[in-house]
Parts: sequence; structure tokens; C-alpha cells
Amino acid sequence: MARETQWRMAKVAKLYYEEGLTQEAIATRLHFSRSTVSRLLDGAKKHGLVEIKIHFPWQRAEYLEENLCQKYGLKSVRVLKQMHNCSYEELLEGLGVLGAQYLQKILRPNVVIAIASGNGVYQTVRALEVQKLNATVVQVMGVVGCENALIDGPELAQLLVHRLGGRYIYMQAPLVIKNPAVHKQLLQEPPIQEVLSYVKTAEIALVGVGTVNPVNSSLLRNGISPEALNQLTMMGAVGETCACPFDRFGRSISSDWEKQIVSIDLNYLSSVPTVIGVAGGLAKAEAIRGAVTGHLLDVLITDQKVAEKLLDH
Repeated sequence: MARETQWRMAKVAKLYYEEGLTQEAIATRLHFSRSTVSRLLDGAKKHGLVEIKIHFPWQRAEYLEENLCQKYGLKSVRVLKQMHNCSYEELLEGLGVLGAQYLQKILRPNVVIAIASGNGVYQTVRALEVQKLNATVVQVMGVVGCENALIDGPELAQLLVHRLGGRYIYMQAPLVIKNPAVHKQLLQEPPIQEVLSYVKTAEIALVGVGTVNPVNSSLLRNGISPEALNQLTMMGAVGETCACPFDRFGRSISSDWEKQIVSIDLNYLSSVPTVIGVAGGLAKAEAIRGAVTGHLLDVLITDQKVAEKLLDH
């Protein structure tokens, strides 16, 4: 695209979005037709010269937060207040905003952050303000290869570094390796060992919490067979984080699945001083309960319905 065209797009966008002029007023000022102004505005959005963010008035149900902290021994909780007719996608966006607000409070220069994958993690990273902290971001799960690359580990690590400045350490492997011999050998490779060594120095981990319910299970999307998922359920699994299943007490479940995945285990996760879990929706309530009961999380970002369920008994 010609530089002159880019300049026109940026000029028109500035007048429209920042100065509040109508398209007709811009056309008059710049001696363009109204259709040209409309076309330039569309081009500015298409080519990334304009980024539009809708800031919903997300509110917290603070009266639930302290009760959750006391009941489950959490460092902190952020509860998204219930909104009428809020879709699941909008709920995730709201959780991301609350997650980003909390994360920004505790970030420090040269911080080391371990990051998993998933929609809640993506929305949190997306909502962060751009800062210069010289962070080191460590990807703790292998590449999922999901349809939406933005919620996968490598893209999320890169996006977080873009927000905070610094560098990222990739987990250079797929999440699932079904050959046990190859899996065992890969875990001994220097790049994987380097990731694990960085995780040991992490001050913060940003993770999601998933359910083992087949209707909503990310494990199914990530490569586990329905039969293996059913076996995990029969063994008492209620949820997973970083693709590692756990029971209702937050205890790791040993199975053939753990011999196939390339991810930090729950023991590594528990060594991180502040583990922030971003997850919501009633379908995940029992998984979230297991995660906080087992102290897999130090900070919980969730929604009002889940919070009320966790306090119910």
C-alpha cells in the first residue's frame, strides 16, 4: 500500500475517532467525497491503523470475594458481577479485564511469568496495558495446535511479551506425543529442560481451569480420546489445568495421559509463588472447586454464579 494512502487513512481516522467529526464534515474539510471518507475509514481498520476496543462497565461482586478467600485460603479473588443476557464470550472478556487489573497490580520489572494456554488466559493478556518491564515469559505447555492460534501457548507468550517487553521462552514441542519412548526422550532434551528450569524461577503463573465433562472438555480438543477421558473421570478427575487432570481435592491423577503430554506437572505449578487462575461458567464450577480446594491456585478470577456455587457448601 502506498504511503500516501496510509497517511490519508490515518488522517481521516484521527478526525473521525479522536476529534469526533462526522464523515460529511471530514469530506468537506479534506475535499473528499463522502464515499471516499467511508472507504478510507474501512481501510484504516482493515490495515490495523485503527484499533477499536469496547470497554464494558465490568463490575465486581466484592461481597463474595472475601468469603471465597477465607473459605479456600486464597491470596485474592476477583468476582465478575452477573450481567443480564451476558454471553459466555462476553463473560470471558470480563474475566480477562479483572484478571489484567489484578496482574498489573503485582507486576514488577524483570518479572518471570509462566503462561499456559486457553481463552481466559488470552483475554487477560489482551486486556493488559502496554508497559516496559523487561519480563521473561515462559510457555509451560506444548503447542496445542487449536483452531484459534491466538489462545495457544506460543502466540500467548509472544503477545504477553509485546504487552510487557522482554523475551519469551518457548516449549518447543507439541502438547501430545502418543509414542511413550519419544515422549520420554523429548522430556530429557535441553530445550525442554531449559523451560522447566525457568519455571522454577517464575514469580507468577497465569493459567486456566478446564472441566473433564465431554461437552466442554478442552482435553478432548487437545487430543485425548473419549475413552481415555472417560477413564480419567472414572478415576475421580473433575478438572485440569495445564492439561494435568486433578480430583475434587486438587490431587494429581496418575494415568497414561500424563505419559503423553508435554507440560509442567502440578508439583512444578505449586512451586510458583502466585498462580492466577482465570476461569468461569457453571460448567467449570466443580473443576474450579477442585483447583481451589487443592490450593493449585493462589488467586482466582471467576464469575458471580461460580462464586455462589463455591460458597454453597
